[in-house]
Amino acid sequence: MKVGDLVRYREVLNYRTMEKTEWSLGVLVDKRHNICDVLSNQGELLTLWASLVQKAGKKDAGRRLG
Repeated sequence: MKVGDLVRYREVLNYRTMEKTEWSLGVLVDKRHNICDVLSNQGELLTLWASLVQKAGKKDAGRRLG
C-alpha cells in the first residue's frame, strides 16, 4: 500500500472480544510501521492498526461498503 491508495478498513468496537465493524472505504494518508492513518469517506482521520487495513480492489471501488 502506498499513500493515496483507496483502502478498506475495519474498526475495533470491543478490544476485549476483538469485535470489529464491517468493511468501510477510505484513502491512506500515512503509513508508519504497524500504524495507518486513513481518511474515511465521512471526512474523519482515523489511526488504525495496519492489520485492519487492506488495499481496496476494483470490485470494492464499485461497491458501497459500510
